[in-house]
Amino acid sequence: MHEGCMEPSDLRAYFGGEKELAEARAAADAAEAQVATAEKKPKEAVDPMEAEKERIKKMSVKELKAYLDRHNTSHSDLFEKSELLGRALEVASKSAPEPPPGPAWMKSGDMCRLCGKSQQEQGGIYCRRRRTDGRIGGCNDGICWRCMKRAPKDSFGKVRCTKEEFADLGEDAWWMHHHCFEDGDWQDYFGEPEPEDERWRRTGEAASW
Repeated sequence: MHEGCMEPSDLRAYFGGEKELAEARAAADAAEAQVATAEKKPKEAVDPMEAEKERIKKMSVKELKAYLDRHNTSHSDLFEKSELLGRALEVASKSAPEPPPGPAWMKSGDMCRLCGKSQQEQGGIYCRRRRTDGRIGGCNDGICWRCMKRAPKDSFGKVRCTKEEFADLGEDAWWMHHHCFEDGDWQDYFGEPEPEDERWRRTGEAASW
């Protein structure tokens, strides 16, 4: 039964006696006090740069080389993992932390680049794609779903998606403005070759094929 539904005799019978009942209540009070203290304790702020360095320290040799390649840093003169790690950490100290893997959802409090309004969790997405070689594409502007739908085509472009479509793509989800596309992105996004007129809008150049 709920404790509130029990009579004193029920409590004693349930816990095995007055002593056991007192011990159970003391243990419950102590647990509640511990939870309350933990909730009141402010969370320590995570330093993005330190988090990035810790992530780099866990990389394999192959991942370290790829990281240096993404940052246009030579490693042909390095042969030991410790040397690669040292150079990667040096690069990290001079660069902005790389975005985390996975879909580029906006988080609670993030601002939409177009309307300037603060968003709720998954209230929009960032113009970003992590390519198979690890390079990061896109301008990293956050766009809310309202602006995604209503932004004018002449300035924003017509490459759009909905929250439902983005969520359905799971961990492989990505989106970018059309003007942030590189050759091959249209094919990857739409599953078909980029139309010549769209390529012209993006680059101002005719296709070479």
